[in-house]
Amino acid sequence: MIRTIKEPVAAAVVHLDGKILITRRAPDQKLAGMWEFPGGKLEHGETPQDCIIRELREELGVESVAGEILTSTMYTYPGGTIELIAVIVELQSTKFTLQVHDLFEWVRPQELLQHDLAPADIPIAEEIIRTYG
Repeated sequence: MIRTIKEPVAAAVVHLDGKILITRRAPDQKLAGMWEFPGGKLEHGETPQDCIIRELREELGVESVAGEILTSTMYTYPGGTIELIAVIVELQSTKFTLQVHDLFEWVRPQELLQHDLAPADIPIAEEIIRTYG
């Protein structure tokens, strides 16, 4: 019997001036060229909120305030299953220093699905469209 281990991953849902932040994975990263909501794996003992604050600091070089969870979804990649937890985030700055991404964009919710989103991020985008229109 194969046991599937799910790995919790936090994703930032940043809503600013009617637009949502998405970032594109750099060429040397997993899922290179795909767009995603920035974030990463929870470390042992971290809440999704603690994780997203740390990940935004590491990936984008910005401080943030994490709020409630918008939604979560499960997705199985070839390397394993993740639980992607979307956390509503308020940024303290929008001056980014990209580390694992090569681009960022602010897009209207209804434009999210026009980007080549990572598969696990698509249900999050659909929930953002339902929530923010």
